[in-house]
Formats: sequence, C-alpha cells, structure tokens
Amino acid sequence: MQQCPRRSVLGGIGATMAAAVAGSTVAATDEHTDTSTDTATASTTAEATFDDLLAYLPSEIAQDSMVLMATNYDRLLEANQPNDPHPNVNVLDLDAEDISKSVLVTSYSDASTQPLTVLSGVELEESTSSRETDAGLEYEYTELDDEDAVLGSDGDVLIVANELETLDAAVDANAAEATRLLDEESTLEAGMSAFGDSHMRLVRTGDEQLLTPGETDAVPTYFTHAQTVIDADTMEQSIGLEFEDESDISDELIESLEAEFAYAATEEPSVDVDETFVSTTVERDLAAERAIREHDSPGFLRVDRDIDLDDDYLEIELGRGDPTPIEDLTFEVGDEEYDRDIWADGHGKLEEGDTIVLDMDDVEPNLSVRLRHDHELGGSSSGTTVLSNFGFRGEFDVDTGEFTVSYADDFPLDGDRLHLAAYDERPYYRPTEDAPEPKASAQPWTDETLSEGATATLEGVEPSDRILVGWDGIENSDSIRSLQAQPPGSVSFEYDYESETVEATIEFGDRQQYAAANTAAAEETAAATDDETDTDDTERSADEYELLVDGERATTQWAEEYDTVTSGTTIDIDDVDVGTEIEVVWAGTDARIGWTRVRPSVQLEYDDGTVEHVGGEALPASELTADVWTDGDRFEIELADEIDGEFVEGETFAVDADAVSEDEAADDDREFGTVREVSLRYDSHRVGFAIPDR
Repeated sequence: MQQCPRRSVLGGIGATMAAAVAGSTVAATDEHTDTSTDTATASTTAEATFDDLLAYLPSEIAQDSMVLMATNYDRLLEANQPNDPHPNVNVLDLDAEDISKSVLVTSYSDASTQPLTVLSGVELEESTSSRETDAGLEYEYTELDDEDAVLGSDGDVLIVANELETLDAAVDANAAEATRLLDEESTLEAGMSAFGDSHMRLVRTGDEQLLTPGETDAVPTYFTHAQTVIDADTMEQSIGLEFEDESDISDELIESLEAEFAYAATEEPSVDVDETFVSTTVERDLAAERAIREHDSPGFLRVDRDIDLDDDYLEIELGRGDPTPIEDLTFEVGDEEYDRDIWADGHGKLEEGDTIVLDMDDVEPNLSVRLRHDHELGGSSSGTTVLSNFGFRGEFDVDTGEFTVSYADDFPLDGDRLHLAAYDERPYYRPTEDAPEPKASAQPWTDETLSEGATATLEGVEPSDRILVGWDGIENSDSIRSLQAQPPGSVSFEYDYESETVEATIEFGDRQQYAAANTAAAEETAAATDDETDTDDTERSADEYELLVDGERATTQWAEEYDTVTSGTTIDIDDVDVGTEIEVVWAGTDARIGWTRVRPSVQLEYDDGTVEHVGGEALPASELTADVWTDGDRFEIELADEIDGEFVEGETFAVDADAVSEDEAADDDREFGTVREVSLRYDSHRVGFAIPDR
C-alpha cells in the first residue's frame, strides 16, 4: 500500500506508535471503564480498571490542552516486548517493576508540566509530616526541594504534585469530597472509555498543532491510543480520533491510519468508522518484532578509493550484517532502484564481508548509493558516496582577492559538471530558505576534461572564505572538495610556565606547515627543518596580523615592535595564566592564522607500571591528576598522594591497576586490567600523556 502524505495527527501518531512498538510508554497511558462517582473509591484489586487511581484526579487540574495517561505495569511486563515500558515520573527514580499501576496528567496549555501523578504499589519512604485537607481528611506528605515537587500518601497510593493544594484536592476527590476530573471533562472520559479494558491508554485533547491529514483542517476533539496484553508474545494496539462532524473523516485520513499500522500488523489493518469516531486495532507479534530487532541488517558500505576505471564492475563491501535474503533488499544508485540481477552478483543472501557490485559505466563522482532492508517494522538502510573527495589545491592572493584552484588527481573529470563557489560562511548540508548564498561562483572548465595540473581562478574572495568545488551544483551536498582562503602565514606558540610568558612566532613558506600549538612533535619537526633550505622571502606589513587574548585585542602587537614581519619574527606576551586563549587573526577579519590555549607541557614515559617525567615543565604535584585508562575502565591518581612538592624531570609515580581494582573499586566490581594510557591533567587541562609499549 502506498502511504499517503500526512501532517501531524494529534502530535504525531507515528511518533506515538514508534514509541509503543519500542516498548516504551513514553507517556503513561490512561485506561478507562465506567466510573461510579457515588462511592468513595473502587476496589484496588480491580486488575483491568483504573477507577481506584482515576478517583484521585480533581477537576481543578483540567486545562485546555492536556494528556491523561494510565498504565498497568503489572500486565505490560507480562508481555515479552523488545523493550520494557519506562515510567514517566520525572521526580522519582523508578523502574517499571517498582510500580503496579499509574495515572499521569500532563498539561500543555502554557508549557509542558505534570500537575499530578498517582501511583499504586509504591510507598512513601521519606520522612513525612501530617496534613489535613479542607474536608478534614488527613494524609502524610513530604516536599522535594530539589525537584520542586511534593509527595503525598493516604496509605493506598502515592501522589506526586507540583503544590500542596493539589495534593489536598486529590485526597478530597478520592473521598468524593471534591469534583473529579472525569465527571467534569466528558471528552477525557469518552477517550478513556474508547477501547474497553486495555492495559495502557492515552487520551490527548485541545492541542491546536494536532491536525489531521487530508483536505480538511478539522481538529479532532480527542486522540486516544491503547495497548492490551493478550499473552507473552501478543499485544493489541489501538488508535482512535473523535471529530465534531462525520464529514471531517476523509478517505485520506482513513488511508493514513491504515498506513500507520501497516508495519506492525499481523494482518492487513482496517479502519472502523462509527459516526464521528474513527479507529483501528491490530495485533502485534512480539516474537517477530524481537527477531527483527535482533537481526543486524547488512550495511556499512565500503568502497576502495583507488578505483580502476578499466574494471567491468565496482565492488562495494559490506562491513556488517547478519545473513539476509536478497529479495528483502533494495540497492539504490542516485536515488533510483538498481537492477538486482547486476548488484546482487549471484548472492542468495548477504552478510558481513560480502560484496555487491555496480557497473563501472554507471560510476561517476559524488554518486550516492544505498542498501535498504524492508521488514515488518518498517525498514533500515545504509549508504555511502562513491568518489566524493578529489585532490584539489588552493592558493589565495590576499592582495587581489583571487583564489587559484589546481587539480591534483588522476581521475578524468568532465569540466562541464564542475563548479566553483565561494561562501563567507559554511554552506548548509540541507539548504533552507535562509541558507547562505555564494558570494562568487563560476564554471571555469566547460568543454574540458580535467587532468592533473589543470587550474582556474575565482575572483572576489576574502580571507577565511570557504571555496567549494562542486559536482553538478554549488550546494554543500555537491562538494567533492572544500578549500579555504587562508591569509599568508601561520603562527606557532611556545609557553614558559615558570615565567608565564608566551612566545608567538610567524612562519611563511615551507616552515609554515610546522607551526603548531604547544606540541612536542611540532617542536621536534621544526627543529629538524634546515633553515638554510627555507628560501621563502615573504614580507608582510606587521599591522596585518592582530593578536587576541581571550577574545580581546591584546596590548602586545607585532605592529608595536615591527613595521614588517618575515618568517621567524616573534613577540613575547607576558602574564599569561594557564588556560588563556590566544589567537592571531588577519586584521579586521575573523580569519584565523594561529590559535592556542596555553598550558604547560610534560613529557612522560611509561615502563612496567611506572610513569616518569622525562622533560618539560616542573609542576606542583598538588595541582596534578593522572587519568589511567585500562582495557576495562578508568581511574584517577592524585599526584599529591604520591609526590611531595613539585613533579620534576626524573620524578616517578606508580600505576597499579590491580591494587586499585582490589581496594578502591571493590564496591562497584570494576575490573581494570591492562593499562592502555596515562594522561596528566593540570587545572582540567591535559598537559602530557604516556602510552605503554605494546
């Protein structure tokens, strides 16, 4: 059956049903039988009714837009659902097995609030005070200051409310000393009665956003959803909508309700119309649902980057998946269904490690491929993009605003399908009406087939602009390469912890690639670079480089000491605390040329349970914490417990995962095992690490 287009049906039938099929009640549902308001309360042993809990709902909690929900957890847990129901009681940490039944009221009139929850099977364990209602009835209560809630109990149920006056009204309503909600709100009462003796029920009313599909914009009087446990492997699922007039029930609405249950039904779902009430009920095969959820659909498509165009077929490997019949799978290429006789490559089933194929004549850049698995609960899919990243290099002339793009790959590209575009902010992956427009665009390679070394120039580019090379378009999803208009130069930083001084150095040319922030590897690489071979003679005006400290223009600037800067020009920044953010930008823009968050640096070595300081700063042990990662868990070592004074070069501390596992972790049964990494923290900043030799 083709599913018709649809809008939100009372907040989204699809979302409600998806949650129900997952076994989560998300919002407890409300169950109804005919209530008798002539007696104080119904028997608490009545399994299939909620009268004993509904009696506690006072009419004063009624709102224009609300949800009334009730759940019989004792019965729902008898069903072997893929996921157990989860109580929606935000102020209490409860599992489904802790509760016998619940009734929950949620208001949506102003903001989402839960004015009242009634629970059976739960006791009030906190210390309490006694309170008397207006009708003279006594009950026990306590206030949860951290949760902005109050709890009350009359010995039969536990009541959760936002304020004491609501507790009073609930106790009085149960004793028929106050008007009850369902006596006052006939719409709620009708919704609660719609599906007989179900074990979970939800009724929702008064939400203007809850529109129906079809040509009518009629808003239902209420929406109701119910579940009933038949046996451990079978549940009934129902949804219904009540309207003001029979004419509001359109054919499209009926088709939509049938489609909602098509994935869950053991047989073709049908819709019943009874005057102004439209509904459908189906059975869920829980055993089948569990089997589907336990099945790992084939996916994680992997394509070799080195594609030989002379091959007949492109092979695509499956990185995961349980054996799945080919007839349950669909392969899409560029959003079109591909010929199964080709892609299945003779397989009867597909699983992890198998390959499917694509005719090489159908391979082109930025080609979307997707493998879909259709099953009774809907479906799943896994996709990737073929040839989505090609080698292009960019060179920016900041003085002319020209950005030169050169092709650096060997795959022949059709120049007619290539675009260049410059954006001053990152383009959206899925464009919307307010998505940024390119400030410049061009198709410079028309009537050409690109080979390595082909170049083109885009004008009107500014520092930090993002240059997109697109295939068949200039949106982010069309990109086969993204480049950035980088102003000349980069900056490296060196922090002296003892003097609290940072040295910032501008680099150009070949040395520019080694500029990095506070990493030993960068320092070693830079030191190994032969300065005599660096012939770059770039010279720029010093006022083009602006230094920021924690986002503000620093008092220290290159322009204060130099007219121009060349590779190796440095300045010192004084009085810099650990954690300070330092950034260098092209003056007047946010185009970053260098950045660091300063911190000391310590080189560590790990040897058979001992960590040694082998270089870097001397730091107070009282400020240091070692995070020890193992193959089983993680634990911390406070260096102040191991070392007096400073942690200096040559100093060591021991890492004994077995000792920690036996002592400190004995209560939570953690098993640590082999040490994988030791990381050192100073004032929340990582300042060094050691990885054991394997």
